[in-house]
Amino acid sequence: MNLNSRTNKIKTLQSILVVFFIVFFSSSIKTIFQVFFVLMAESFDQTRGSFAISASVFMIVFGIASPIVGFLADRLGPKRVLVAGLQTAGIALLGCAVLSSYGAFIFLYGIAASFALAAMAYVPTGILVDRTIPEKYIGIVYATLTSGAAIGFIVLSPVWVFAQEYFHWRQVFFAAGLTFLLPLQILASRYLPDLQSKQPRPTSGMPIVSALLDLFTSRIFLALSLSFFGCGVTMAFIDVHMVAHFQDIFLTPPQVAVVMVVFGASELISSFVAGWLCDRLPIGYVIAASYALRSAALFLLSMMSNFSGILMFSISFGLSYMGTVIGTSTYTLNAFTKERRGLALGSIWMIHQLGAFLSTQLGANSFDVFGSYHLVIIIVGIFSILSAVISLMILPATPENLKKNPSG
Repeated sequence: MNLNSRTNKIKTLQSILVVFFIVFFSSSIKTIFQVFFVLMAESFDQTRGSFAISASVFMIVFGIASPIVGFLADRLGPKRVLVAGLQTAGIALLGCAVLSSYGAFIFLYGIAASFALAAMAYVPTGILVDRTIPEKYIGIVYATLTSGAAIGFIVLSPVWVFAQEYFHWRQVFFAAGLTFLLPLQILASRYLPDLQSKQPRPTSGMPIVSALLDLFTSRIFLALSLSFFGCGVTMAFIDVHMVAHFQDIFLTPPQVAVVMVVFGASELISSFVAGWLCDRLPIGYVIAASYALRSAALFLLSMMSNFSGILMFSISFGLSYMGTVIGTSTYTLNAFTKERRGLALGSIWMIHQLGAFLSTQLGANSFDVFGSYHLVIIIVGIFSILSAVISLMILPATPENLKKNPSG
């Protein structure tokens, strides 16, 4: 191994570690909200339905932001997008900590923090992996990076659960904002490679419009997007309503912490299993199986509300968690041309977040009407079944040879 090759491998490893830590801590943007959801609603004197507006705005803005950050990552490089996301996240969370207006919270958390998370999440991470890692290792490396979110769930969620007993939610937001602005931004600026696209930049908006038209008339894109819509529906239940549901059925804080650790550990396992499977099996089958397992988990939760049943739900749902994300992302990176991967992946995430938006708001409104999440859980499970059917019946099992024909 020559010196240049060794140096490049060290730099690649450094960038992977930095992105891992960014993904790890960026999970706190959602998990803090998830854990403090009821307390924050009470702090702003809102019902769950009205306070869920902030989460609904977050979900839809994340969706709108995803193709934008994908396009920017294609053109400016993932480093600039990630650094901008860290800066925006820090400012947004600090603002949430010091401003008392609910309207300000909706803007800072629902819009600014959402855009920031999109800039730190799966889309720019996927572009970074695509440009730095050999194709045969993309699945497992992408799984390693996205496992940061699972480990963040395992490590940070119990911290936030116990922090409820000692700290106000504004103090937690303030500490998280400083972490984004200082250590994480410094690490990203120092160690991430500046991978700008060598493709000529468009002189007008028409190439973007043309690319979007190609995407939205592609059978492959539509199948991935429609199935991922169901993923968004289920993820929003986890991100917004799951802890509130556990509190409603009188799980104690230690029990909630245990469930979330088990959930996160299962999610972590699913990251590596999904990455390994996507490198070896038809990706479409991996995606379909993940949705099928998830629907079984949700129906189990609807029937068993005791602690043992909830642990079984956490294990089975957690094992499905990253299979849909890694499977869909890996499929997209293999199916579309290099110039359109960021835009394609971002657009698919936009559809995902539309499902998340509907699940967030309608789930909260359903609770306000019926006083429980039971009906919501059943409906979410049905959406997961539909996603499994779409992935199995409409999506080709493998994305091979599609790069030459992005229209599918």
